[in-house]
Amino acid sequence: MVNDDKIMSDCRKKSVLLLKGDKKENMDDDLFVSMLSQNGFEVTCIPVLGFQFVNLDLLHKAIYHPDEYSSLLLTSPRAVEAISKAVADKELLHSVWSRKPTYAVGSATQLSAENIGLKVKGSESGNSEQLADFIIKGINVVCMTVYETSANGNLQKCLEEFIKDKGFPEYLVFFSPSGVNFAFPHLQKLGFLGNHDVKHVAIGPTTEKAILTQGEKVFGVAAQPTAQHLCQLLTDV
Repeated sequence: MVNDDKIMSDCRKKSVLLLKGDKKENMDDDLFVSMLSQNGFEVTCIPVLGFQFVNLDLLHKAIYHPDEYSSLLLTSPRAVEAISKAVADKELLHSVWSRKPTYAVGSATQLSAENIGLKVKGSESGNSEQLADFIIKGINVVCMTVYETSANGNLQKCLEEFIKDKGFPEYLVFFSPSGVNFAFPHLQKLGFLGNHDVKHVAIGPTTEKAILTQGEKVFGVAAQPTAQHLCQLLTDV
């Protein structure tokens, strides 16, 4: 944890708005909120996305035929949740899939996977490109979409209430390209964009690219999708 006394003093009043996650999540338990708050930032988290699971029948079939695959690759905690919904027999995950390599993008995905009994490799890879470098090349990959994202229907209302209560934040943090795409029309209407007092921060290079594509500058990029890396980025300013 970043806990230098000078850092605490310097950034105590800096406001951070996190645009992330699912509106069903408990934001009080969010590691990003807790770590940044402990290091003197005033943090608010507004959910940008909603999720709907799809193809659970296909996922069920794949999980119950582990002999057809050499490994399992998980790109997000939501993908792990899809497995939990698709597979009733958790012993199968323990007895069969735990003996096959399981790869995860990021520490949050690793933690979710381990909670359902999977042993994970590659979680130190902060994005899919880095993970691809970690995995041995030349294997046949079967991709399966198990959830779809949608916008939080209350996003603009939440942003309006935030501005009314706290004004514009110093740091606006985006966690995914889809979050950028869903949020930008609302941010444009409310004056977040083109505002030199608001610094845009990206979690990972793909999110950075999405912000740049929208024509906005990126103040900084967290190298890994973890609370520690984001906190370090903001406290190193």
